[in-house]
Amino acid sequence: MKKKNYSTIANIIIILLIVVTFAGIQFNEFSFYKDSAREQAKNDVILTSVDIKSQITNISTEQRVASQMMANDVFLRRWCNNETTDAYSEHAQQLYDYLNAYKKKYNYDIVFFVSNKTYNYYYDRGLNKVISRSNDFDVWYFNFLKLNQEYDIQIDHDEVNNYSVTLFVNCIVKDFNGKTVGVVGVGKKIDNFESSVRKIIDLFDVDVSIVNIGNAHNSFTGSSGFYKTSKDAADEMGLTESEVLSDVGSEGFVWVDGNKITAVQKNGDLNWNIFVQKDTSDTIQSMLEQTYTRNVFLTIIIVLYILASFMFLHKLKGIDLIAENTDEFTGLYNNKLFKDRYYKRSKRQKKGIKRSMFILDVDNFKTFNDTYGHLYGNTVLKIMADELKDNIGNNGEVCRWGGDEFVGEIFGTEKDALRILEGILEKLKDKDTKMTITFSCGIAAVSSKQSLEENLKKADKALYRSKEKGKNCCTLYTDL
Repeated sequence: MKKKNYSTIANIIIILLIVVTFAGIQFNEFSFYKDSAREQAKNDVILTSVDIKSQITNISTEQRVASQMMANDVFLRRWCNNETTDAYSEHAQQLYDYLNAYKKKYNYDIVFFVSNKTYNYYYDRGLNKVISRSNDFDVWYFNFLKLNQEYDIQIDHDEVNNYSVTLFVNCIVKDFNGKTVGVVGVGKKIDNFESSVRKIIDLFDVDVSIVNIGNAHNSFTGSSGFYKTSKDAADEMGLTESEVLSDVGSEGFVWVDGNKITAVQKNGDLNWNIFVQKDTSDTIQSMLEQTYTRNVFLTIIIVLYILASFMFLHKLKGIDLIAENTDEFTGLYNNKLFKDRYYKRSKRQKKGIKRSMFILDVDNFKTFNDTYGHLYGNTVLKIMADELKDNIGNNGEVCRWGGDEFVGEIFGTEKDALRILEGILEKLKDKDTKMTITFSCGIAAVSSKQSLEENLKKADKALYRSKEKGKNCCTLYTDL
């Protein structure tokens, strides 16, 4: 009876340990993946904002170069010197032909010139109109002149093409004495402009807003696609207008507000702020739902365990065996248990199943102990063990072989194992430790015709090659 009570107590303790351990794992896993999701989102918005900045620059560069070429063209400057009020003269036709040539060459929707002498708005098919300060559609011209800039890139309505929303690049034209004689420019519809960036937006699942922070104001006061007014952008991203219009410099800036991460890059050439925002709420909610599902699953397992445990008390012997052969610092199996389990797996192995063996040493482990003490050295081993367990999971098995040496088996090819272990090396860089934790590793394919010791010997040769290469790397035995 006393022995039975002990077994009952042992079962209760095991159940409690399962609950506590699982709860701890779930909490740590959720925290880890939540932080990872936010960090990934942060990287996504930063990289996307930089990429879009580059994309937008590339898109507008051709238009800017074409406008600047015309602005400095001797023909146009001479034409301005001889301009008359007759917009239908042979002299005026020369300008129309000139503008039309640029339109056809670069496939623009409009190429135009506005004279500062007559205020005539010429374009590739003739005279459009005479601009006026009192006309809302003409304010862009007078505002641009006040900016005292060589060129201006903005989005506005194109009166010539049914008021379509168009990307314009305007350039100041000066005569041979440096006096402003007008503005020349080209325009392309914004739908073409947006399509080249849309792929990037869809790829990273982000929201993008582009805001004018220094170009001339015009008649276009609304938002179109990802080009937005400062108010609309602020409302959509949960920022203030002053933040939207702020000068973030060449390095940009990142806001983190709960589950929303926002990055901004300033395109100095275009005087635009490019905002990229990603909301991780759905991702985190999905993680919570997975946690709830696992908790339900755990409850079912516990109930089944309670029902079955009294029928299989003899299995406690196996549990005791594992407990006796588990490393106290890392929670990993020791080499004795690893060997036993390895040979059992080898007997059950099906043909065609790939397995890989690895050996790794923590680089400069003695420095950790000598500098920060053995307790901290044990912490380093625990971090190393946790990363191995988390990343290998059920796709293999790992043990603490001795000291700072770990041995493991991964179900897959050498390259599969290399991908996992190199991924662990990358993750260790982000750990908040007193010294960066790295390791040297050797990987070899497991041959069923060879013993464990022979397979380990191959991995060990690859490990020494990693050390010869300067540590902090993984080497395949097949590359030796």
